[in-house]
Amino acid sequence: MAGNTPQDAPDAARPLRGWVAATLIAMACTLAGWYLPLPFRLAGLPFAVAGFVLGLLTSLKAFGNPAAGALRLAVPVATVACGLIALLLAGQLVFLGPSLQYQQCRTDALTLRSEAACTQDFRNELDPAR
Repeated sequence: MAGNTPQDAPDAARPLRGWVAATLIAMACTLAGWYLPLPFRLAGLPFAVAGFVLGLLTSLKAFGNPAAGALRLAVPVATVACGLIALLLAGQLVFLGPSLQYQQCRTDALTLRSEAACTQDFRNELDPAR
């Protein structure tokens, strides 16, 4: 029984598959790195930058491809999310010392009061004018 589409019909979305796969891999590595403790979390920064760049390129290719469909919305949203994670990781890189101290303080905290003290110390270290 023959199908509704001919076997020789080219898949118009095929050129996007490699770009989408590369973007998803970079974003998955970014997300996996995000859940690691500091300083290992910073390993996700290059993946976040790569995911952002690949996302931009994939978005441009999706808007130029008539068969892209939902990729025209999904890829730009995922690209913005990857860019935001890259900014957050870059911020943690800038404040690595205080972030490591805060993480260690929270790990050692036994009570809610000591956790609150850790947070207050962290805020005071980031903004000494407070």
